[in-house]
Amino acid sequence: MARPTIEDVARTAQVSKSTVSRVLNDSSEYMREQTRSHVLAVIRDLGYRPSGVARSLTLKRTQTIGLLVSDISNPFYADVILGVESIALAHNFDIFLCNTMYDPQRGSRFADSLIDKQVDGVLVTTTSLSDQFVVELVSNQIPVVALDWTPPPLDEKVGVVISNFETGIAEAANHLVDLGHQRFAHIGGPPHIRTSRRKREAFLGALRAHGIEPANVVVIDGNMSFASGKAALIELLALAKPPTAIFAADDLTAIGVIGEARTRGLQVPRDLSVIGFGDVPFAAQVMPPLTTIALPRHEIGRIMMTMLLDLLHNSVNLPNTITPMQQVETQLFIRESTAPVKKAH
Repeated sequence: MARPTIEDVARTAQVSKSTVSRVLNDSSEYMREQTRSHVLAVIRDLGYRPSGVARSLTLKRTQTIGLLVSDISNPFYADVILGVESIALAHNFDIFLCNTMYDPQRGSRFADSLIDKQVDGVLVTTTSLSDQFVVELVSNQIPVVALDWTPPPLDEKVGVVISNFETGIAEAANHLVDLGHQRFAHIGGPPHIRTSRRKREAFLGALRAHGIEPANVVVIDGNMSFASGKAALIELLALAKPPTAIFAADDLTAIGVIGEARTRGLQVPRDLSVIGFGDVPFAAQVMPPLTTIALPRHEIGRIMMTMLLDLLHNSVNLPNTITPMQQVETQLFIRESTAPVKKAH
């Protein structure tokens, strides 16, 4: 059986094609409700589904957006994606999910693909890409909203959401110092990532405020994974004076540290205090429950998608005031992976 067309709907409903089109495009405010209801009933009875291609030509939109993440296997992104979806689906936008794996070259390929697909906008939640990525999209008239893109690109088609790393990380440093720790290490993310550099600088700066010089803090570059945390701890334990407190750039790394510590016969937090970043869903379930710096991941996704809709001139009713740049706060959640430094005997 042939797929019903808009002509079939118009003929069955005994109205013009333009009337059917107005109903489909939700622009029937001046139409009699009886007519509108009748056309909708015919659409349902015939099982008519409008062509996405034809609709995009009419509206000059594809109703699709690109969403770039660093690593889809990292649970940090699950809530961000759900937050994006909660707004996107409510406004009839589909999502192309692009997994960059921290690779700028993959990002460049995705840029070309998204431009070819004529997406209406792009959300960038990874900071592993160059400024050229945003420039290329914007030069093709594609609005972009980026997470933690610093310094922010200056363009009317670009929105930025900034995480206030400094507040949460300062709380973490203060917490460790208050517990009596004096030997610290930081396990960061890939060094070419902007957020990795920001977290490292924030932690070293917060410790400097307590008189602890950055040169006295051991810094190891990781890759935001369990294996990264395990490998880093092995390296740290080989030092003459291993750290008693570790701040990891993400929760997966921190949990990897805890697992390796257990393998090595160390107890967290009696022998080693560990703090993560992100507060992924299972951070509170590991043993011991992880002290971590929390980000409102779901809200970040909602804000980013709402900001993109704003750039596309859509009307969105949310309690938050959305501006071209918005800051979200971080907060330290103290659990059981940190404790006072063990006294030497």
